[in-house]
Amino acid sequence: MHDKRKQKLMSLGSETLADTLLDMAGHIQQVDDRVNRLVAPKKENLVRYRQKIAALHTLTKYIEYEKADAFADRLTEMLEDLQSGITEPYAGLELVAEFYETDNEVFEMCDDSDGTIGDVYLTTAKDLFFHYASSCQDIEKVVTIFLKLASIDDYGARSSLMENITDSFAEPILTAILKRLKVLEATEKEERKKGSYARMIRFIGSQQQEAKLFEDALQGKEVELPTLRMLEVARILLERNDVESALAWIKKIPANNFTNSYAIDEILKEIYARQGDTESLIALHYTNFKSHRTIEDLQELLLVMGQEKRDEVLAEELIQICKNPAFISDDAQFLADVKMIDELEAYMFARVDRLNGGDYYSLPEIAQELGNHGRYLAASMLYRSLLDSMMERAYAKSYHHGVDYLKAMDAFAPLIKDWKSFPSHNAYKVHLLQENKRKTSFWSQYMKK
Repeated sequence: MHDKRKQKLMSLGSETLADTLLDMAGHIQQVDDRVNRLVAPKKENLVRYRQKIAALHTLTKYIEYEKADAFADRLTEMLEDLQSGITEPYAGLELVAEFYETDNEVFEMCDDSDGTIGDVYLTTAKDLFFHYASSCQDIEKVVTIFLKLASIDDYGARSSLMENITDSFAEPILTAILKRLKVLEATEKEERKKGSYARMIRFIGSQQQEAKLFEDALQGKEVELPTLRMLEVARILLERNDVESALAWIKKIPANNFTNSYAIDEILKEIYARQGDTESLIALHYTNFKSHRTIEDLQELLLVMGQEKRDEVLAEELIQICKNPAFISDDAQFLADVKMIDELEAYMFARVDRLNGGDYYSLPEIAQELGNHGRYLAASMLYRSLLDSMMERAYAKSYHHGVDYLKAMDAFAPLIKDWKSFPSHNAYKVHLLQENKRKTSFWSQYMKK
């Protein structure tokens, strides 16, 4: 799709595309910035960057939560201006430092509850900082700028500069940083700063020790490592085709390490595949499938088991699903995804009195799937559950969804020949109106639609 659109755009000609971009640039700030960065000389990008830095230091309007994403995009654009305008490493390093030094004004004037603005400092700015630092030949200048930034971090926006520092700096720079820190700690009179320098020394020292252990592990020595480092060792050993050693490291990770379970499983899949251990590979995929029971996990399982096992696997899963008397929306969704519509309908009717009408995420999709396959009564029961829950909560912002549910039931009603033991649609609507006649907002939306 991307290639087709690209070809169609190219066929329009450069003048048409240029006019379109300029028209958009007149209405959208981000497009205007991108166009300027493409056509302006490098010096102009640098001037624009400095102007934006100055503006950050004089923020007067508070950035509300709703505008935080857009503001984060503006900060990212600034750093892209810098990268487009500066190739000399030391100059780039100084200018990234100027960006970091806006953190006080920025975080005092922003609601960054979801961390999107912080991510620009913690990730984008950090990557650019080490991009320039890695090319800078003057070690003392790099050390000076780094310590100026990393030793003061009132908002946590600079913390990533210290993370994985042994991977970011070569040994000569690390040695110089530690040497300078030890001097600063010895001569500093203020206790707060003295303590900060001491913590930085310990933190870098612990990372160096961990890096040494990491290298020892790759050489086959028995060492203790944190889980993430063990995973990294296993990945590198796999790249070296040392499959047995990689497996040995994975086995050292505690079995209850749920935080990293996905990464562990991905490495194990690669190990078993390389070993030709089909039995272990199938067992791992089956365990994952049992845990999640999604169509994606089923497809992965069948790739190693064979597609001919599909009906057998699904029959077994249906037995397990039906053993639970509760209505589990994930299980119902799975039955819908694998097109076991008869089984889904029976599953729903057996648990209709245990439906969770507050499950606004899954139930509408399941109801739609049932409706698409002509199971109008089952679909209506799900929609009733959703609508009843919504009305009980009187959540007016969602009334437009409730209107959709009721309209769907209106459409299904004439197609239902047997209401079983359930009230007919007309009887349900009469009761719904009686119980919720004061919810005029809902009914007015229903009548208009």
